[in-house]
Amino acid sequence: MCSNVGRKMPAFIDSYCADIAQWPVVFSYDYRVYFYRFIIILPTFMYLYAVNWSGLRPVVHRAWIIIAMPELDPITLNARQREAVIAPIGPVLVLAGPGTGKTRVLTERIAYLVSRRGVHPENILALTFTNKAAAELQIRLSRTLSKETAEVITAGTFHRFCISILREHRETVGLPPHFGIADEDLQRTLIYRAFPRLSPNESNLNNVMQNVNRLKWQRRYKAHVPMKKGDAALLDQYEAELKKNRLIDFDDLIFLAHDLLHSHRQILADYRAQFQHILVDEFQDTDPVQYALVYLLGAAHRSVFVVADDEQSIYGWRYARPEHIEQFRDDFLKGRSPIFLEENYRSSAEILRLARVFIANNDVLFERSIHTQRSGRRVRGMAFDTFEEEGQFIAGDIWDRIRETPDLIHRDIAVLYPQHAIGSELERIFMRANVPCLMAHRRGLFDQPVIRRALSVLRYALDGANDASLELFLRRELEAVDPKLYPAVRGFQKQKNIGSFKQAAFLYPRTVSEEEGVDVERALGLAGVVHNAVQRGAVASLPHLVDDILDQLNTSELPSLKNHLDDIVDPLELSDLNIALNRVLSLWRRGGTLYVACRDEVLRYMLTTLIRDALARPGLIIREAVPGSRLDVLSDTLILSFDEDPPKTPEHFLHLGGMACGAMLAALKLCQAIHCADLPAYMPEYTAFALETAGDDPEQAQITALGAVRVRDGRAVDTFYSPVRLREDKGTAPTFQEIYLAFQAFVGIDILVAHNGYAFDFQVLHREARRNGRSRMPNPTVDILPMARSYGATATRDLRPLCERYDIASDPNDPPARARALALYRVFEAMKKERASRYRRMTHERLLDHVALGLLFRTRDGVRDTEFSREEHVHFNLGAQRLLGPANLCIRNLVQHYPRLDADRLRGQTRMLLGEDPRPDVLALHAPDQIQRFRDLCERHGAAAPSLQEGIRNLLDFADLYKVELDTQDRDAVHLLTLHAAKGLEFREVYICGLEDRILPNARALNSADLAEQRRLLYVGITRAMDRLTLSCVQHRPGRNMAPSRFWDELGLERDDRGVDAAPTA
Repeated sequence: MCSNVGRKMPAFIDSYCADIAQWPVVFSYDYRVYFYRFIIILPTFMYLYAVNWSGLRPVVHRAWIIIAMPELDPITLNARQREAVIAPIGPVLVLAGPGTGKTRVLTERIAYLVSRRGVHPENILALTFTNKAAAELQIRLSRTLSKETAEVITAGTFHRFCISILREHRETVGLPPHFGIADEDLQRTLIYRAFPRLSPNESNLNNVMQNVNRLKWQRRYKAHVPMKKGDAALLDQYEAELKKNRLIDFDDLIFLAHDLLHSHRQILADYRAQFQHILVDEFQDTDPVQYALVYLLGAAHRSVFVVADDEQSIYGWRYARPEHIEQFRDDFLKGRSPIFLEENYRSSAEILRLARVFIANNDVLFERSIHTQRSGRRVRGMAFDTFEEEGQFIAGDIWDRIRETPDLIHRDIAVLYPQHAIGSELERIFMRANVPCLMAHRRGLFDQPVIRRALSVLRYALDGANDASLELFLRRELEAVDPKLYPAVRGFQKQKNIGSFKQAAFLYPRTVSEEEGVDVERALGLAGVVHNAVQRGAVASLPHLVDDILDQLNTSELPSLKNHLDDIVDPLELSDLNIALNRVLSLWRRGGTLYVACRDEVLRYMLTTLIRDALARPGLIIREAVPGSRLDVLSDTLILSFDEDPPKTPEHFLHLGGMACGAMLAALKLCQAIHCADLPAYMPEYTAFALETAGDDPEQAQITALGAVRVRDGRAVDTFYSPVRLREDKGTAPTFQEIYLAFQAFVGIDILVAHNGYAFDFQVLHREARRNGRSRMPNPTVDILPMARSYGATATRDLRPLCERYDIASDPNDPPARARALALYRVFEAMKKERASRYRRMTHERLLDHVALGLLFRTRDGVRDTEFSREEHVHFNLGAQRLLGPANLCIRNLVQHYPRLDADRLRGQTRMLLGEDPRPDVLALHAPDQIQRFRDLCERHGAAAPSLQEGIRNLLDFADLYKVELDTQDRDAVHLLTLHAAKGLEFREVYICGLEDRILPNARALNSADLAEQRRLLYVGITRAMDRLTLSCVQHRPGRNMAPSRFWDELGLERDDRGVDAAPTA
């Protein structure tokens, strides 16, 4: 029996199981179907059990799916959808109009292959064009199959699939380890480096970048057309910069992956063997290389299932062509007919009729008829004199619709437009009208300046040869301090003819005063700290590394607690809070029920909301303690009281109502202290060292003494000191070579800590090691000077100002090197405490809108009191700015809970108390939420990676391929989107603005092909609407007069400037 283990199943068993897997789908819920199946399969189970066959488990799994998996739902799949789902394995072309359920068909097709045809999930490749589509597909597969099965299926965008190919075969392609992807910002930097005479203006660089992309495609597909000399030089120098900085751009991702498969037959064969079934969504959006990639992978097995709609092809500027659908038909179908999905489940008959009349003005590749059973309101056409009138009308109409329709919420509504400038104007008008709104363009997670700078320094840390990423980081960081600094370093580089920007930035501070060069040194030092932590094996997690980066970046442009820390009390300095802290922390760790008590019901609701948002975790229940209600007070229960008078039953109550900072700040500070209590100790083990030298030039100075302190858990456990004989001396002191070996033994594998180390100590130490034939020490290094400068300390290249700041004295009898090493240790320990205190005071900054709203209801002796202390003023101002920002829901949620409150009055009171403080831009208002999301991403990618370097690489790949399409989906706010960005989305009510000539269609649409694509673009916008659609145009936009779009006549829709409905004439 045992000898059978590990052998293959007999051929008749394998064939029998394959036959079982291909049983026809039965659209029935009759339990007898499952019973009969079980009886038929039972003999196979008995045979396998008798021989103890190792193949039993997969067969049982497959049979169980056949027996127990729910059938395809006959209610939600129509006849055409079912035809597509159960089509024979082979090439399938599904032509799916808008709203016809293509995502459902794609999901069910994959489920059918796995559960009915016995296809292994790892043999399926599903390619999409957006991260949103890929994420939605994964979610649906998890529900239809299982989470485990869905995770095995390869589903993602073309770019994500191609980068996985290149990572796996980078040596074959000739790419370096940890090669990076140049995003648009980095591409602009590369172009500016290649052509420094260009204006650094972003718009100018964008034009050059578009030209570069066009030239890359021309060189690839029109090599027979000679390039202009200047064009060829532009492209060559740009690609040289890419190669020098170990980068590829987005076009290279697809080009290189295709060329690899095309030129390496064995690699192609391996991928063909792995992905025996390919499914492609939005096939009309494929460019020539993507189509060629699909052809390479699928030409052998021909199991290629594509979903397309030639009427929604809107990416011609990215070389996508609807004609690829015809090419697929010719290359793959070989006489098979496409399957048409023609029943629209999204739009009303009125909207769909308008869309079909309009798109009929284009030449069609495939005749089809799309119909719907839904009825709805008539389509409106509106005309306005100015864009202000247009925006005000839409804002007012949205408020009317929300009031009139109980089940309609803001995120059910979208305003679409052809150009970003229109969206910016609408956002301004909506904010003034208190319409919650979210605009995707330049509002995404990785558009946040602080996060962009963090990513730049991580790119450099991963590959120190990536000089362009370091330049991009330094430019962003220096411009946040002083716009003149970056051009000064650039000018210095050009003047001295220095090839590397890193070298120029390193030398620049030596040519100016310490005060002038301090910010350059700080930014360069931070980059050095991060690079050393990544490259030299520092024991650090990605989230903690990113926390350090964010802590030391300049954030003066943001409305942040970080810029007001001197006015904020550390939670651990509040004695009343410390009494409650340990008991609440214990409950938070083990789980239980936490009640929030306060006689003021509105304040109690806001306190509970704040604490729940801050401390929520599995096993912990947070509830309001309503006066008069019965509380289940058990051993795992605590009651937090925020009333001014102490409760009568102190054994279960923790009283925080008497704290001088007030109830909302007391609650916030308690949450801050709890959140930071379990953070791991920062650098518990290290060795601090200091040099005594003859001379202060790092290129010439000789070491005369070396001192060091070994630190464990904040305590100095051992010291090292030795004088060093100068090279020309004949004294008795040991030589550097002798001392270096002893010093290495003393340090071991510790992190080396120095002050001004990157500019002096580390340089001198490594130079002397090389001169004496020794390799540099491999230990991770940390220079505390950038950290001290980022904390606003009076930090210089001399350690003494920091000693004065932290009140640290040295023993005058100690030799200088030993004394400085001990002082450095004490300074660093003091800085670590300050770092922890800073984290506590800044934690949960995303909840300041709750705090600000709660402060409006603060009472003292029963009377409303808005005379804020300095600390309250800081928290209120920062929170109030977010409270009044677009898409903030705090006031609305409160008013929904307590209808007697008036939202407009609360906003007015907030504005009055906020005063005339300048309002930050929308992106700055989103910073706390986005920074928290960025930390969560770092946690996720760091935990999933085997090493810090891999975690950073995965995070950077995610960021490079990220799109803002997912940023606005979970907020209850009106969506402001371009027509391109709205592709694949649907909304109950849609407004489309900008139907004016030279906007829609745009000025470039001079030939029929471009005009046809502009028509398809508007068709996409119209078919996003489910129930209600309004189209509009204006006569005047800023600085120009407008003419109505020529599309109005094709729509057959009359324009009404009085707001009266107008029905389509067709």
